[in-house]
Order: sequence, then C-alpha cells, then structure tokens
Amino acid sequence: MESQIRGIFPIVYTPYDTNGRIDEDDLQSLVDYLIAQGTHGLAAVGGASECHKLTIAERKWLAEKTIQAARGRVPVLVGTSATNLSDSVELTRHANENGAVGTFCTPPLHGGRTSETLRVFYGALARASTLPVLIQDAQVIVPPTVIAQLGEEFPNLRWVKEEATDSGHRITELQRLCKAGVTIMSGGSYLLDDLARGAVGAIPGSVGVGDLVRAYNLFAAGDLTGARAAYNHFLPLSFFRKQFPLAASKEVLRRIGVIKNAHLREPKDQILDEQDLRELAAIMETMGPPY
Repeated sequence: MESQIRGIFPIVYTPYDTNGRIDEDDLQSLVDYLIAQGTHGLAAVGGASECHKLTIAERKWLAEKTIQAARGRVPVLVGTSATNLSDSVELTRHANENGAVGTFCTPPLHGGRTSETLRVFYGALARASTLPVLIQDAQVIVPPTVIAQLGEEFPNLRWVKEEATDSGHRITELQRLCKAGVTIMSGGSYLLDDLARGAVGAIPGSVGVGDLVRAYNLFAAGDLTGARAAYNHFLPLSFFRKQFPLAASKEVLRRIGVIKNAHLREPKDQILDEQDLRELAAIMETMGPPY
C-alpha cells in the first residue's frame, strides 16, 4: 500500500443539487475529470468534501460511490475525521472493507489533546485498520514528537497528511524525529518546497490538479524549471481562493462544465459576491487552462 500513496491525490468535492442532495452524476463527472487531469489517486470524504455536513450513512455511501466511480483506475484514500472516536473507528473499518488504500483523520475538534489522548485516539484507529492511517495535521495540531512516538508503536501510523501553515518546517522536523520512517503527503499549497523537504506528494483540492500533477511529475523527473513553471501557473487562482476555498473552487468547476452548480450544503460559510465573481473570471481568463 505504501507505494500507492504518493503523487497528487485531490480531495473529491461533494456536488449538491439545489435541494442539498448529493448529485451522483456530478460526482462521477468530477472523478472522471480529476483522473483525466492525470491525478495519481483520489481522496474521498475529506474536510473539503464537506464531510462535517454529512451523516455517517451519507459518508459511507459517498466513500463507496467515489471508489466505485474511480473503477480501479487510481487508488482512493478515505477521510474518517469525526466528532468522536467511535465514529472515526466505524468509518475507518468501513473504508478498510470497501476498497480504500488507506484513511486520513484529524483528532476530534473537541475534547482532550494531550499526548496521551492523541495516543489513545490514533492507537484505536491503528488497531481498527490493516491499512495506512494518515495522521492529519490541520485544524487540530498534532505535535511532531507525538507523531514520531505513534509511528514507533504502530507501523500503520507512519503516514502523515501535513497541512499546517508552516508545513515545510514541520516536514523537516518529522523527517528528523521519525526514526522508524515516515511517509508525508502535504496539502499542496507549497508543493515544491514540501517535495524538496521530503514529502512524497500532496492532497490538494479539486482545482489546479493538472498543474500540480505536472509539477510533481517534472520534479520527480528532475526538471525543476519545468516543475516551477507548472506550479506557478496555478498560483494566481490558488492565492485568490484562499479567501473562500470551497466556494471559489466549486465555481471554477461549474464554469468549465465539470459540475452543474457550485452549491455548498447548508449551513453555508462561504459566499461569493458579484465582485468576487468578476475577479475570478479575470483570473481564469488571464491564466488560461488547466484549472
């Protein structure tokens, strides 16, 4: 499994219809689009999939449907972050039983975050899984020292989804501390720096994938100039969408015909106004595809 978890694995956004129901046709369209962009894998049911707005039953269904939509063309990781340990364990077991190549998970947003509570949480996930479990450092910070200790105790916890704002320095620190070895996927915002520090790929959103794939492939081939050019092509859009990552990204996908609409499920926390839409149009026109 380890050799499959490298390269660009974009989070698959969840398309919704006007009534807030998951649009299965658009899900298939998005999966096909991402694979056509050359992605090395997919990441289902992550935070950018609006997993926190889905029921456990919906999350299981979405994981299964995304894996089915991929049709074995690329490997699929599944997110299992939840508000409590029992739900994360249940989702981890479900992913193991339905064709995932691994899972990724943040600690619960609420509750204790001491070294011991993190050890108990991730230890339970490790025991529930025969696959790699990527420790996700995002909204809840997991200290590198704790990650190193977990990797010593549980071999399937020697994977990290690193998304902190100082991801580069953390990647360097993880490489130094994890004597048992560690496989690191970054968030993709600082892809070339992260790769140079030892990351083996990234788990970005569903836009900019063509550029990030090309940048990764060229970096791996030793063409650093070409990798920089591909990465730089995505930067204007990447920078713009930091204000409202999901709303802007879905609008891009709607404009290029991948999904029918850019709806977020309620409660919405990101809204584009008329000036945002004009600025997005100007950026897309200036940069040109791929998006």
